[in-house]
Amino acid sequence: MIKPDKIPSQIKLAIKLLNQHGFEAYLVGGSVRDLLLNKIPVDYDLTTSARPEQISQVFAEFQVIPIGLKYGTVSVIIEQMPIEITTYRVETEYTDFRHPEQVCFSTDLSADLARRDFTINAIAFHPDSGLVDPFSGYQDLNNKIIRTVGQPQERFTEDALRILRALRFAASFGFTVKEQTAKYIHEFASLLKNISQERIQHEFRQIMLAPNLSSIFYDFRDIFAVFIPQLAATFDFEQNSPYHEHDVFCHTIEVICNTPPELDLRLAALYHDIGKPATFTLDSEGIGHFYQHPKVSAQIARSNMQELKFENKLIDTVETLVLYHDYPLELDQIILKRRLQKFGPDIMKKLITLKKADIAGKSRVIQHEQINYLNQVSLILKKIIQSKPALKITDLEINGYDAMALGLKGPQIGQALNQIFDLVLTEKLENKRELLLKALKKTINNEF
Repeated sequence: MIKPDKIPSQIKLAIKLLNQHGFEAYLVGGSVRDLLLNKIPVDYDLTTSARPEQISQVFAEFQVIPIGLKYGTVSVIIEQMPIEITTYRVETEYTDFRHPEQVCFSTDLSADLARRDFTINAIAFHPDSGLVDPFSGYQDLNNKIIRTVGQPQERFTEDALRILRALRFAASFGFTVKEQTAKYIHEFASLLKNISQERIQHEFRQIMLAPNLSSIFYDFRDIFAVFIPQLAATFDFEQNSPYHEHDVFCHTIEVICNTPPELDLRLAALYHDIGKPATFTLDSEGIGHFYQHPKVSAQIARSNMQELKFENKLIDTVETLVLYHDYPLELDQIILKRRLQKFGPDIMKKLITLKKADIAGKSRVIQHEQINYLNQVSLILKKIIQSKPALKITDLEINGYDAMALGLKGPQIGQALNQIFDLVLTEKLENKRELLLKALKKTINNEF
């Protein structure tokens, strides 16, 4: 249960003020759920019998922001804490699978809780009287169950985004989706096509970072294929390879779960082999090959992430990781410096992390040798990075002005500096100003 001392003083004050003015008021929704799970809520929402104009009157001495008067919501700032306070309400028919046609205010807390998505989010709490839980949400929390309030077909046709919200909660908390709720998630999956890409992306990115996403991804793979259609081709697609024990989709799940919870890495893991079905060939010995699959996978990743309205920087990073996830990394300091020049330290580290995750999802007979090899590569890279090498021309201890001072003009400046940079990169010349100036003079005299 929730101990009152776990509730911020600002929240207790807001409830007290509303009660003193004759209105009911409760902490509600995600904050109650999180407190019952011994988690610290991100924010706190209150629900009340007071109308928006009455809320504003109660908190006349505080800053009040009318953020959603149409839906009965105002934000009150108490001691620098923003608190959303919403009037009890009931909703009329949903015609676009997302928004109600009309919101009607109510004086009945149970009616307000009945319109919510899942039982674990339909619990109210008062510091004095405790929980109000008409749909057994507290029991579902203890049993680790995701279940809709009322009939699942009604909840999902009202707002199809609840399909992804159910999966997010299950993946985040390690809960199981109740059988009846799961049935209608599958049945109404196509309703997600009515939801904006931005809203789908918002839920999807949180699912990808969830700690328990493996079983959710497998059991509800048809849901993800609605907005990543190319994913469906990977389902049960056998690789016919001695290096793989799993089909393409199950291997993909393994790789995702072997990466740390960083969005670019998780998405790169998701997309890294998505182009395999389109590039599959079978040789005379019955061995499967997927030539050019990184290129095809990278193209799919970029196209799909753009459709989902991901930010450009993230798309670029994921595309690069997918495109080069099979790129060879040699145990050679000079070659690795060139790789660092090409990708930069951050991408190189992520590329090795993705490669390790990929290997961990392959056949056990090759894992030890390949992971050990990548560990050696990592050690060399670490030493290179610690030495702070010149990885671009601007890292040189000389610049274009030095070249101009020696009489070079126009394209000659870039050509000479590139020549000097290549000598430094290949460790034929130290990045020290005096040495570089001498070398620059020699390039002018064609002595190199």
